[in-house]
Amino acid sequence: MPWNTLIDTIMGELHARGKTLHDVAEVLRAAPIDPHVVAAIKAAYSLGCDLRVLSDANRFFIETILDHHGLRGYFSEINTNPSRIDADGRLCIAPHHDFHAGLHCCGLGTCPPNMCKGQVLDRTRVGISSNTLSAVATKTLSAAAGLGVGVC
Repeated sequence: MPWNTLIDTIMGELHARGKTLHDVAEVLRAAPIDPHVVAAIKAAYSLGCDLRVLSDANRFFIETILDHHGLRGYFSEINTNPSRIDADGRLCIAPHHDFHAGLHCCGLGTCPPNMCKGQVLDRTRVGISSNTLSAVATKTLSAAAGLGVGVC
């Protein structure tokens, strides 16, 4: 079962047990972020880096955490699994890519079925001029490596 499908199922279970969106947000706000990571984000932004989130989490989790730490404005884009609140107040998580329609085409086979980070990076590169592509790729890979994040 893909991670985001599991989290969506857990959100349904929590909701059925009376946990609210506020309860979920409070847990997310309690999650610490290493001060060095916060400093690195602020330093990169101050140097003119275009910071973007590429995560297999979901929009609600990411935005809640970034907002709590005052970091959301440092990022120009958030690429993640979409989330929404249904009419009953339940947090619903959906896949970034419709993996039921077929596998993505990156050919690596190492990324989760719901989100091919390689496809997202390729789409991002299309919008970047060739003069800045090398710098962006270097910064992206350096940041990913420094945070222990895998890029397919």
